[in-house]
Order: sequence, then structure tokens, then C-alpha cells
Amino acid sequence: MQTVKNILKYILTIGVIFLLSTYLHYDNSATFAHILTFLSVTTGFTITALSIIATSNFSKELYKKEAPDDNSKSLLHQLVAKFEKSTLTFATAIILILIYSLIEPANIKEWTFFSTSISFKTILSGLIWYLTFLSIWLFLDLLKMFSKFVIQSAKSQ
Repeated sequence: MQTVKNILKYILTIGVIFLLSTYLHYDNSATFAHILTFLSVTTGFTITALSIIATSNFSKELYKKEAPDDNSKSLLHQLVAKFEKSTLTFATAIILILIYSLIEPANIKEWTFFSTSISFKTILSGLIWYLTFLSIWLFLDLLKMFSKFVIQSAKSQ
């Protein structure tokens, strides 16, 4: 069942990126500089929050507690995995924005089908927008989780 969910998730992801690259594509690459700033701030927050968690006594308690959905991992493992996934998503989006800025002046082959055009630049732009929306979602999730961590950490002191 988990394999089917993963396959559906990947198909949906590719479909959304395709839509953002073709039918929903607007040349709004000027906003990538602002997105780059946001992603840099969120990356800094994520690394700082992870270092705060790593040095707290509450992280030892999380390590002792078994994760409810995977008994081979602790709650600390799940928490660190969320931070790792977020940081990798932010870094990937930053790298793609930098690549996009390098190829911006270049004109790369464009294909047209069903009155819609697609090129490497539009696919890259769609991927950047997808990762931007995903980054915002992950950042808000991390912020919510970190606030719960702070409250639980204060309770244990």
C-alpha cells in the first residue's frame, strides 16, 4: 500500500510540475530573487532550530521514545528526518534558481504541442515554483513542530 501511495505521489508531482511548465507557465522569473532570499532565511532557521534541539535535554527524551508508526526509529529520528527533508528541499530550490539565473540569457530548444510550448527553461521554472510551494509548506510544518518542541521542552525543565 505504501508503494502505491509513493507512486501516486510521484505521478502527482510530475503532473503539477508539467502544468506549471506548460499551461500555468508565466514568465515571472523576476521573483526568483525574492524566493532566493526567503529560502536562505528558512534554511538558516532550520539549521538554527536543529542545533537548538540537538543541545537540549528534551532531545534525549525524544530519543528514548519509540515512533508510533515505525518501531525501528525514535521520535528524535523522525524529527531530524523532517529537518533534513526541509533543508534538502530548500537547498535544491536555491541551486535550481542559481542554475536558472545562469541559463536565463541562453535560448534553449523549445517544443510545441497542442498549442503549448515547453522548454528546458520552462520545466526548470515549473520545478522551482513547485519546490517553492513545497518549501513554504515544509517551513510552516517545521515552525508548528518547533513551537510544540519549545513548549514540551519548557514543561520538562
